[in-house]
Amino acid sequence: MSSRDRSFSASPYADLSKGNSPASDCGSLQLTQSSTNYVNSAHWAAVLDGIADLKIQLDEEEEVQNDTPLDEPPFAQRGGPRLLYGCTALLTKEEILATIPERPVVDRLISGYFTLSICHQYERFWQSPSETPVIWLGLLFTIMCLATQFQKFRLDPGIQTPASLSREHDLQCKIEAFRQKIVQCLILGEYAKGPPYVLETLMLYIAVEVVLRSDAEIGIWILLGTIVQLAMHMGYHRDPQHFPSMSPFTAEMRKRVWATVVDLDIGISTQMGLPRLIKNWQTDTGEPSNFHDKDFDRDTVAMPSSRPETELTPMLFRLVKARMMATIGFVWDLVTDTRRCPYAEIMKMDSMLQEVHSAIPQCLQWRSMADCIMDSPQVIMQKVFLEIMFHRARIVLHQRYLHSWQADTQNDYSQQACLDAALKLLDYQHVLQEETQPFCRLYQERWRVSSLVNHDFLLATSILCSYLQRAGAQSKGGIGAVTEETIWKSLQKTYNIWVHSSSSSKEAQKAARALRVILGNRNCISSNSASDDTNPLLCQSPPASFHDDPICRDPEGSRARFNVQFPVFDATALANWSMVNDDIKGFPFTTPASSVDWQMIDTAINGIQSHGGESPQIPDIAAGR
Repeated sequence: MSSRDRSFSASPYADLSKGNSPASDCGSLQLTQSSTNYVNSAHWAAVLDGIADLKIQLDEEEEVQNDTPLDEPPFAQRGGPRLLYGCTALLTKEEILATIPERPVVDRLISGYFTLSICHQYERFWQSPSETPVIWLGLLFTIMCLATQFQKFRLDPGIQTPASLSREHDLQCKIEAFRQKIVQCLILGEYAKGPPYVLETLMLYIAVEVVLRSDAEIGIWILLGTIVQLAMHMGYHRDPQHFPSMSPFTAEMRKRVWATVVDLDIGISTQMGLPRLIKNWQTDTGEPSNFHDKDFDRDTVAMPSSRPETELTPMLFRLVKARMMATIGFVWDLVTDTRRCPYAEIMKMDSMLQEVHSAIPQCLQWRSMADCIMDSPQVIMQKVFLEIMFHRARIVLHQRYLHSWQADTQNDYSQQACLDAALKLLDYQHVLQEETQPFCRLYQERWRVSSLVNHDFLLATSILCSYLQRAGAQSKGGIGAVTEETIWKSLQKTYNIWVHSSSSSKEAQKAARALRVILGNRNCISSNSASDDTNPLLCQSPPASFHDDPICRDPEGSRARFNVQFPVFDATALANWSMVNDDIKGFPFTTPASSVDWQMIDTAINGIQSHGGESPQIPDIAAGR
């Protein structure tokens, strides 16, 4: 926090020392002249703020951090999502249509997401653009924007020729233009009324805003609130069985979309350190079924039985993840409750987590990279992500008891569970770093390591830093020298990862600075570690050869930014959105559900086409506006 933000007499917050509240079980509150930021005690930043000596040093360095620009697009530095602030000039539908590029240009962009041969509604758009609903035009702009962002990611930052700089500037201008048109379409289409395609457009619009940024953004959470409210307004929170006129196909599609909304709610809320928006008692929508896309279509009269969970369908990961997310939602509700719960409730939740983790089908259970020799890279990532979710939830559940040094069996269990989970998370971070290098097994899946995943690694880093700092001040030896040595070694590896991400992420900067202090106190930063003596962001910098490191480059030479993606979505969430609209309303839908790869929503959200996969279809535009 800068000195300007700390010392203000006219501010209503002037009575708070340095603009911050003390870190406690109540969370952390930061007040400045321009913003107010609260995160609960389970958030990684609150954990670091709870280390008094470290917080003082980090606050002293924060002014340098705030004055140093990140290596990110200039448009991303202009606040939150544009939709929250409106647009300066609304266009008519005709004016918006006039801004759509020529078809060959759009085809090239859209082909990164969709198989055009099955997109009848896309063909219908070109046949009669004026009949297209304006909200659907917004959906088209979101796809073009994401595709253009991906094109920009593929540029080699090491090439700074006039031609390459001109190309980068041109792409950035296109991204900003598409981004503005999305907002204009949503406003012109009166998105708050819940017209067809509005959920699809808003959820992809979240992806556009996330891809622009390297760190968490509160505006994304506020935008998520709009999506949740609209989804409820459109009845997605109620099980389709309550509406007999709804076709089986539409019912299944709505279940998949609602599962994604719940997934988004928990994922983004935990990233922001805030209570989730959807409570369990507010919804009764059942879980989706384990189907192949060929198992049913729009003409299905009676749905077949769900396939056994020994069969790895494109839906199985989404289904297993939804169950785990439901349990994590209970854990998060417990943590964000202002009332302190008895320890018996903690252990009840712990048992629930263990049960849902044990119930993961064998085809999705993680053991080691060596045991995944027959798995596809996509399945490996799914296994890793399920483990990351589980261990992060255990940290959140038990961290309140991390620093209790009394001789107590329950405290010992929670402390050990918390530390074990944190070490496991960093193990997965190290595995992902290693296996996403060129010629390694997960190289083509490296884009899935997102800011949401990195948030889990930030929490693990903060937990271990906090434990070491406080354990050193205690007369008791904590959990033992062997485990502490394991923690030191794990943090040394993690330190290099955060340093490498610091040029584009303020969150990585803070983690790297904290580790520099913690490891420096023990002289753990060896000459082989990433040196950061010259980086004004950290008072240190990555090694000079960092930009030439193979792990930091994609096949075209572009650095692989680990913290700009958005894998909280799965393809299972949004496939064939044209079928998601309630057929009770009489909207005609003509696009079949076949050939839809639900896993590809990860791709659509991240703006990257997964190799060898088909893409979800664009919603039908036949209904008109």
